[in-house]
Amino acid sequence: MKKRIALWDNLKFLLIILVVIGHFAQQLRDNNEILQRIYVLIYSFHMPAFIFVTGLFSKRAVNEKDIKKILPYLTCFFATAVTLFLTTSALGWESKFELFNPGGLPWYLMSMFIMFLITMLLKDYKPQYIFILSLFIGVMCGFVQAEDPDFFTWMRTLIFYPFFYLGYCLDSEKIEKATNKIYLKIIAVVFFVTMYILIFSYPKEARTLSQLNTARHFYSELGRFEPLGWLYRIMCYAIGFAAIFLLISLLPRKNVSAFTKYGGRTLGIYMFHYVIIYILLYVFNIQDIFKSVFPNSWAYLIIPVAILTAYFCGNPLFNQVSQKLFSRKEKLKG
Repeated sequence: MKKRIALWDNLKFLLIILVVIGHFAQQLRDNNEILQRIYVLIYSFHMPAFIFVTGLFSKRAVNEKDIKKILPYLTCFFATAVTLFLTTSALGWESKFELFNPGGLPWYLMSMFIMFLITMLLKDYKPQYIFILSLFIGVMCGFVQAEDPDFFTWMRTLIFYPFFYLGYCLDSEKIEKATNKIYLKIIAVVFFVTMYILIFSYPKEARTLSQLNTARHFYSELGRFEPLGWLYRIMCYAIGFAAIFLLISLLPRKNVSAFTKYGGRTLGIYMFHYVIIYILLYVFNIQDIFKSVFPNSWAYLIIPVAILTAYFCGNPLFNQVSQKLFSRKEKLKG
């Protein structure tokens, strides 16, 4: 059994925490500027980083061209889609079981399966050419006029694919060494603080351009930013790549008690956290409770609730269920 590396488990757990915070913020951001800013900041890099890490640990499956090793992504995709359908139906919402149009949470699992397949087909070509081509295709996607960007997650898959492919091409040990520099940590702090200041200073512009971060909006939806949509997509790529390596530089390389071990449980957290979000927000209405007690700062309380949700969904029971679904003992990387 291959020894787990603390750095990558720390990164994966941090990223899944950001996913949960981002999804809480997504549900509540329309009526709160704090959560809107948090949402924009997180969505500018968290999925590129998640996908990059998945690509980083995809080498064995891709190089062996073993389809059986990646089929569990479809199993987990189906299970997640069913779980969300049953949850929303139980809440009395009008629900559709979108097997081929996964616009919500399950899209990641389908996209990963497709990205693995694409990389298996392209692995023997020169990496630099494939990487440049993938960036070009990602930029060009925004010009397409299609009714359904979620059909088989084609748009997200193509736009996010450069992050997966770069991860596949790079060596995890070399990244670990290259990013363990003091000056990078300083740059990282300045980078993320500057991003938040810009989002805070230009909230309307940030909100509009943040549509690009979901990788399911065309340039025609950007309003006055439409003519330069392709340039903003390139900017999103640059921010995403920079954020990945700078974020890695900030993380500890050693095992951190009550943190690192959850990096191996991200699949269960990913699959089940939205159920908890729905229950907390639409059954218990915790946001209304927070507003009644802290009317001006209630949004900040959502962050610890999201973190606790990540820990709760990382419990052994959810992890065991998710790992059984992810058969052949192939753990989800990311």
